[in-house]
Amino acid sequence: MFYVNTFISRPDRKINDLSLLESNIEEYFVQIKDVREILNLKDSLDFDYLNGAITLKYFEQSLLDVSLWDLVDQLWSYILNAIEELLNTGEAETYFPDQPVKIRLKSVSKDTVLYEIEANDHFKISIPKNELIETLLDGANEFFKSMEGYFGEKCNYQYEIDKIVSLRKLF
Repeated sequence: MFYVNTFISRPDRKINDLSLLESNIEEYFVQIKDVREILNLKDSLDFDYLNGAITLKYFEQSLLDVSLWDLVDQLWSYILNAIEELLNTGEAETYFPDQPVKIRLKSVSKDTVLYEIEANDHFKISIPKNELIETLLDGANEFFKSMEGYFGEKCNYQYEIDKIVSLRKLF
């Protein structure tokens, strides 16, 4: 079972120590599902440089965590491009938008993908391909639709939403 969440960075909180993030997520981030708190950030968010994080777990194994925060809307777009490449060629890789972190996906069978992430260390795991793709598409869809719903006049993610629809048809 996969779990995915998207968080928006609180603009008034500066991240100085990555080791504190995991145990203090609410102090530095707001979950995209927290409508009231997200709307409180409306006037302080920079929609050209939207910092945030994606968390991804496979059962209890963390695949992405808040210490890998970045430009979250761009990261979701990069992940969508990687999914498209994986579906078309059987493998894909993408870097985070603003830091030297690489995600690599490689089909190792019809049902399994090798997920690798290179940050400060190197981690890899074989996981169910279709379930991973479905989870990532759901997470991206939730993020982009929520952002348009909350801040429609300040951001336009229709291209990404349309891409999610087309990617769902590929698998």
